[in-house]
Parts: sequence; C-alpha cells; structure tokens
Amino acid sequence: MKVVLILLAVCFILPGLIVGLLRFSQWKRRWRGQRPPFSDRMLRSPGEGLRREIQDLNDEITAFMTSATIVPLLMTCVYLIRLMSDKEGSGTGNLLFILGLGFTGYLVWKVLKLFDRRRSLRIGLAGEMATGEELNRLMLDGYHVYHDFPAHRFNIDHIVVGASGVFAVETKAYSKAGRGNRTAEATVTYDGENLRFPSWVTTEPIEQAKVQAAWLSKWLSGAVGDPVEVSPMVTIPGWFVERKSPSGIPVLNPKEVKAYLEGKHGAALSESMIKRVCHQLEQGCRDVDLRDWY
Repeated sequence: MKVVLILLAVCFILPGLIVGLLRFSQWKRRWRGQRPPFSDRMLRSPGEGLRREIQDLNDEITAFMTSATIVPLLMTCVYLIRLMSDKEGSGTGNLLFILGLGFTGYLVWKVLKLFDRRRSLRIGLAGEMATGEELNRLMLDGYHVYHDFPAHRFNIDHIVVGASGVFAVETKAYSKAGRGNRTAEATVTYDGENLRFPSWVTTEPIEQAKVQAAWLSKWLSGAVGDPVEVSPMVTIPGWFVERKSPSGIPVLNPKEVKAYLEGKHGAALSESMIKRVCHQLEQGCRDVDLRDWY
C-alpha cells in the first residue's frame, strides 16, 4: 500500500510542482522588472503567423505528452489497488483500468496527429522563409517588402510595393517525391488556370491569391483614399515552374520574381503613392511585441 501511495503522490504532486516552478519563474522576472531592451513593436517576419501557431502547438504537444506519461502511472496505481482490495472492489478497479488504457491510447493518437500538423506547419514556414529571403533582395532595387500581413480571417504571405505596382504574393510549399526522375518530380506545369504537379492537379493557390489581392486592393483604396490596384502572384519555392500559356496570373519560383518585375515596363505607382501605401502596410505589419516573449 505504501508503494501505491507514493505513486499517487508522484502522479499528482510532480505535475503541480513543475507548473508551480514555471509560474514562479515568470513572476520572478516580472518582480525584478525584466523587460526587452526596446519597447517598439517590430515588423512581422516571413511566416510570423505560422511561427506563432507552431509555438502554441508545441505547448499543446507538451501538455498531451505529459498526460500520456502520467496516465500509465495512474493505471499502475489502480491495478495495485485492485490487487490489494477485496473482491467487491475489483469490478470498479477493472473498469477504471480499462478506461485508463483507452484514454492513454487516445492521448498517443492525439500526439501523433499534432506531430503531423506541426510538420505540415514547419514545411509551410520554411517555404515562406525561403520566399521571404528572395523577396527581401528586392529592397536593394528600391522595392518595399512586407511579410505575413494580417487581413480579415487570413494572412497575406508577402506584399511587394514598388514602381511596378503592388503585388500580393501567396506562397505554397510542397514536398517532393523521394524517388524517380528528380527533374520531372520537381516540375510543376502551369497552363494559366491549373497547376499540374507530378501526381495531382490544383487551382487552390491561384484562386487564393486572386481573393487576397482583391481584398488588399479594396482595403488599400479605402485606407489611402485613392484607387490602388493589387496584382496577385503565386510563388512555389524549390519547384521549377513550366508555363504552357501566357494567360493567367504569374506563378513563379521565388528566384524568378526579380526578373519578372524587371520585365514590367512603365511606372504603375508614383513615389508619393508608394509612400502612402507603405505607410498603411507598415501600420498593419508592425505588431510584434517582444514583451510577449518574456
């Protein structure tokens, strides 16, 4: 019976002790007045929304994994209690043991699902970071680049502003096949309407980019007080895009964006309009508070 009581104490006291230490650490930093060395809000980085979602997902995974560790200990306690109890209580003990076993199975399944979700988010984050790195090079040519612009119930992955106009860039990161012809398996064909990958066809990125560009055009026009046209664009990092038709919106590898913009002739935006547009975009993107990291 002493062993059972010890296990029960460990199961209930240890998690509470860990949580208590974390809370104490946060309280200690606040009591000391520790804060970031600067209070200005920062611009959003590529994939900022995905980074935050991954951070929340990590906390959820930790909680489920902790529970998945504790429940088997509780099951062991129940089993030992059942062995030491009389026959009248054995039925209840068996029921609790079965319920605990089922709950443990659910926790393991949940953790595996969260791992899959986190992997998907990490692929998306890597794609946005790769595209962001290429787009940031455009700033050397006088363009203004903003990332992860928060819109109405969605985020615009990247926004490029310059004399060539305003572009809402939707980034899609897709895994490649590990076998077969590497060149063929890394090529996506675009006919102006459909994106044809080696094993599937989709129009979702194109439709999504158009919707986001239309929303941004309406929002900017209202914000600056003059019509602002926004062009949609899709980037697919790591893939070679083979274009079969001149129609449709631009679908590019991020490394091709600079050449595409250089090929556009004529100034679509004046310097004064560029400043007005960038002022509004910067207000929307400058919301990263480093105090949340403390």
